[in-house]
Amino acid sequence: FTSMFSTLTGMYGMPVYGEFDPTPFLSIFFLLFFAMCMGDAGYGIMLIIIGLLLKGKKGGLANLYGLIIALGVGTFIVGIIMGAFFGVDLTAQSWVPEGLKSCMVTGEIAGYSAQMVCALGIGVVHICLALIVKAVNSLKRSGFKESISTIGWTLLIVGTVIVLAFAIFGAVSESTAKWIIIGIASVSALGIYIFNKPGRNPLINIGSGLWDTYNMASGLMGDVLSYIRLYALGLSGGMLGSTFNSIAEMVKGCGVPGLDWAGFILILLLGHAINLAMSCLGAFVHPLRLNFVEFFKNSGYEGKGKDYKPLKY
Repeated sequence: FTSMFSTLTGMYGMPVYGEFDPTPFLSIFFLLFFAMCMGDAGYGIMLIIIGLLLKGKKGGLANLYGLIIALGVGTFIVGIIMGAFFGVDLTAQSWVPEGLKSCMVTGEIAGYSAQMVCALGIGVVHICLALIVKAVNSLKRSGFKESISTIGWTLLIVGTVIVLAFAIFGAVSESTAKWIIIGIASVSALGIYIFNKPGRNPLINIGSGLWDTYNMASGLMGDVLSYIRLYALGLSGGMLGSTFNSIAEMVKGCGVPGLDWAGFILILLLGHAINLAMSCLGAFVHPLRLNFVEFFKNSGYEGKGKDYKPLKY
């Protein structure tokens, strides 16, 4: 499964010797992000069919038929969860079982769209995972002494997110969460501001820590907000598909025998074909950007290595 996504890693750069391979992380999150940007179960079925038709052929997209099928399966599953099928809102259909509707992400959370909140939540998890990977990789490559600052930031951000999640879901009280966060912040501050570079002038360490604080505060906020595109692209694709459905229904009701159904079918076929192509383009570029920029940057991935190609006889 992971090997299908190695081509995407190669677009950025392969890991150098001793560096972690981001492909396992890329495979999971690119698939999820692509499916969220598509956001339509019907388009997932079309991608599966396209992948199966490409199987057995050679060259071009045919070499990626397995990846296309995997993206189609992911799009179908996420599309059902989002409640969309070729631009039709499944939550409003009486023939859809109520048990299936209960699994769909609908409504609002704290006054905001549940799907938008879900996209931001996934973004927070993605960035936290990147920080953990960065800390672990730094420990392996540079040792504990050179990784104190990185560990401090990871503890502060990831620890705070976990405690807040427990508080939101009622696992801990607000007062308990507050004191835990204060404790985490106190321990993290020692690594960020005092011991970030052992043996260096403490005043320089404090100044360096303050500069890192500015960069982290401004950078992480922008990184998290970048994940709104997952919601926006899925929403725009769904609205465009619904618009084509409405236009087709208008043509069907024109009352001209022969033209009504012919126009209805033609608009549906052409409209959804155009929407599928446009959605695939956006669903490929933006998830790749989120992995290359947000994840790779926060995980410290360099990607300056070369692809391993053993000698062949």
